[in-house]
Amino acid sequence: MNTTHQQSTIFARSPLWQLQRQYFQETNINAWRTGDVPHYITSNPHMASTYAQLLLAFFRDLHHKRKTQETVYIIELGAGSGRFSYCLLKSLTHLLENTSFNAPPFVYVMTDFVEETLNFWDGHLRFQEFFEKGWLDFALFDAEKDRKLHLRKSNQMLEYKSVKTPLVVIANYFFDSIPQDLFYIDNEKVNTISVNLEGYNPKAEVSAKSQLEDIDLKYTYTPVKQVAFDNPRLQYIFDSYQKKLSNSHLLFPTIGIDCLERLTMMSQEGALVLTADKAACDLEYWNNSSAPYVAKHGSFSLTANYHALKEHCLISEGKPLFPNHPSSSISVAVLLYLPEPTTYKETLLCYQNQVSNFGPDEYFSIKKHIEQQIYILSIRDLFAYIRLSNYDSRLFHQFLPRLQALAEELNQDQRFALLELIVKVWEGYFPLAEDVDLAYEIGLLLLELYFYYDAIGFFILSERIYGPKEEVLFAQAGTYAVIGKQKNALDLLNIILEKNPENTIAGELYEMLQNNEKSYPGLAN
Repeated sequence: MNTTHQQSTIFARSPLWQLQRQYFQETNINAWRTGDVPHYITSNPHMASTYAQLLLAFFRDLHHKRKTQETVYIIELGAGSGRFSYCLLKSLTHLLENTSFNAPPFVYVMTDFVEETLNFWDGHLRFQEFFEKGWLDFALFDAEKDRKLHLRKSNQMLEYKSVKTPLVVIANYFFDSIPQDLFYIDNEKVNTISVNLEGYNPKAEVSAKSQLEDIDLKYTYTPVKQVAFDNPRLQYIFDSYQKKLSNSHLLFPTIGIDCLERLTMMSQEGALVLTADKAACDLEYWNNSSAPYVAKHGSFSLTANYHALKEHCLISEGKPLFPNHPSSSISVAVLLYLPEPTTYKETLLCYQNQVSNFGPDEYFSIKKHIEQQIYILSIRDLFAYIRLSNYDSRLFHQFLPRLQALAEELNQDQRFALLELIVKVWEGYFPLAEDVDLAYEIGLLLLELYFYYDAIGFFILSERIYGPKEEVLFAQAGTYAVIGKQKNALDLLNIILEKNPENTIAGELYEMLQNNEKSYPGLAN
């Protein structure tokens, strides 16, 4: 790639962040569909169940405070694929259907800064029920500057002090992906850090992804007498770092904190923030820290500074909740920017039980351990882990080869228990038309379990998501043949052979059925 010489620019204003925005504008939903951008750890059913329990506890607190008349707005920042939104809505609405207290009405608002992503949400079948019931809305929101949210479905505007109840803000894998300031601090002296992107050519006609893959970051350090912030809270936090850190590179979430303040000001009652990220929660992490690692995955991400968020919440007279022990994969925090935050006792207790004692980070550690043992798991083990995961489709897909290996050994009760489990897994699955055709693979498993009509149903689901595929049509045709519906089978085989006359297996089955053959050996294969 041809490159041009670029002058160093302050880290938070570097072209690096322009490439980040460009990447999502170019790829929109494909950023998650292709797997480029990691999202599983914050978008799985276990994480969604944790958040649903926290929201239910918060609703209980509002009930105790007699604040359930007005609508609660739950704002998800950078909702991306929509997978977490769907899982959370499923879990939360299920809990609310079975509560005995008077919960407040709510609207879940998905946000992103890419219009095409909003269009994808608007047309997704999984969301239609929630749209129709008025539980779900969406808005274009630029976290770097916006102060209002225009809800597209209701045509309502959320702006300064317009919300009468506390706002709920969800920010998963958010603070690690928006602009941050970068400083070097040693012995109470500060250097601003500028960055030069070696290999970057703003005039190159290539994708942002390609440019991000090729660039190297070179830093320039400039001593300054003082770093001044317009925001006194930011100034207080930074001055504290300046006094306490030595030989340290500090990522400082100026824009992230400003975004939280802008959102909080939309409400007359403050905000509850639920956030999960690869983050540093303690001051010790930043002391003697080297230049930040830039993780590239289509886009890129940095370590989020949760310690600064914690300090900001404290000096705002709020209450931050963080795990009592180090996290190995994901940090889940709750920030109560609320009047008298310690009176939200249900929320505080729920965080202790659902996050501190055993939370998403511990669950993910167990999942990684399970993945090394799949080949020896019994059917009872498999059932138990899938239920523990809240019927996670990704874990189920990892278990599929083992389930297929055990299929012939299952008794009738186990077969029907597995069928029931499969239905629950599919109900929680949010299709993105990814490379893995889960519906088709479930259909093949159901054939081995002799649930022929259910298998056909999943083959049809595959076709709705991906369009007609030869192997799926053939499996469906073969299943129709087994259950004696020869006309259906022949119609599908005709479609296959019209597109691919060289498909000899389809041709042989077609000829057999034409000759009134009733079965086809090796169908489930």
